[in-house]
Amino acid sequence: MTFPIAKFCALATSVCVLGTSPLAAESIRTAVANALVNSHARQASVASIEAQAQQVAIGQGNRLPRVDVFGDAGAEKVNNPSSLPATQNNSWNFSRQVGVSVEYTLSDGMRGLNSLYREATVLDGEIVRMSDETEMLALNAVQAYIDVVRHQKIVNLTRRNVDKHQRIAAQVNDQVREGKAPDADRFRANDKLLAAKLARTDATSALADAHSRYQRVIGRLPQGQMSIYSNVRLPKTSDALVQSAVARSLLVRIAENRVRIAAYDAQIAESEWDPQVSVFAGANTGADRGGTTGRENTLSAGLRLNWRLYNGNNRKATQERGKMLLAQAQYSKFEAEDEVRDSARRMWNAYRGAAERRSLLERSVSSNVRIVEAYREEFEAAKRPVLQVLDAERALFNLQVQRINAEASQVFQSYKMLAVQNALSDHFGLSDTGRVLNANFERRARAAPRGDFNISAPALE
Repeated sequence: MTFPIAKFCALATSVCVLGTSPLAAESIRTAVANALVNSHARQASVASIEAQAQQVAIGQGNRLPRVDVFGDAGAEKVNNPSSLPATQNNSWNFSRQVGVSVEYTLSDGMRGLNSLYREATVLDGEIVRMSDETEMLALNAVQAYIDVVRHQKIVNLTRRNVDKHQRIAAQVNDQVREGKAPDADRFRANDKLLAAKLARTDATSALADAHSRYQRVIGRLPQGQMSIYSNVRLPKTSDALVQSAVARSLLVRIAENRVRIAAYDAQIAESEWDPQVSVFAGANTGADRGGTTGRENTLSAGLRLNWRLYNGNNRKATQERGKMLLAQAQYSKFEAEDEVRDSARRMWNAYRGAAERRSLLERSVSSNVRIVEAYREEFEAAKRPVLQVLDAERALFNLQVQRINAEASQVFQSYKMLAVQNALSDHFGLSDTGRVLNANFERRARAAPRGDFNISAPALE
């Protein structure tokens, strides 16, 4: 039985990257694909899978006949006067021999087979673990992408905000020169202009940090136009999300894999007390051995038996230990299922909360836009003081930043709901490349042995 791991791993690491033109739009799908290609963690996982595949090959080899070639040469002196002639007894001879031996295990209490099954199960676990890491890498890429778009929008908003305050400051200066406004208004307008510029500086710095994180996760800086439009299909109810998350959970599959490994470990340990039967054959030729002179040839063949009948209470202790380790693995699986259910419920709540917050902020921004427009008209007609206009502009700006954050949060939460179902790879079309490895080697083995203007952007969670 052979496992073409190298071929599968080559496919898994050569993920198709769409839209490679520097001037083309930088889609979120392209970002995810680049993140997988450039991930050192993923490459490490592939290497781990390759190593475990070789461990399976070792397990296969251990079930085949063992052939040893041996030989020795050196000085030998034997003192055995009862068996050796006086001329040969207690004298130095140059002894040498060379030979070959073959041994094949007929019965070992299933130790060899269970060891092979165990290593194949570990290989399955490594593959499922890489699939789980692929989902996490994709989610990290999504987060980095959305974060860049969010900060780009905030930077653009701060630039428009500076332009607004420059126009307001110019209008105030004209009113002061014409005697329509007190000199203090000019200071207020200039102070808010400085605050707007400071907000722009802070937002630009935050965008640079987002670019840095993007480069670390994706492997290069963003290129082209970016958009966080989402066409994610989501479950209609919390219960549907929970059921899908548990059914598709890779964490649960990893826990199930550990249960099977624990079962094999128990069987391997128990086989220490089963009869070990092997057939052997050997041949050697040598000269001047055992104190005698001359050449000798030896042929041998037969059965070899080793059966441990008693070793204190070790067998009972081994059996109990195996049962407890198996129970531990099973309880860990139940715990993994509970964790997935809890994560799914919380992600559903987070998405619904983000969607409602975004809707409310959209309405609030729309209302404040009309307030600002009315205040500006009254200000230009010298019917409203500049301070109220500036306060209204600040309030609108802060609401707009919150709306940008809420939009980004809602979109990210939608992708997190995919991630909890382990459906990101499918969503981005990476099923045939990003997760080509199917964890079924155990079955095969058994069949054939990631100021005044508030521009803060809370971390996407």
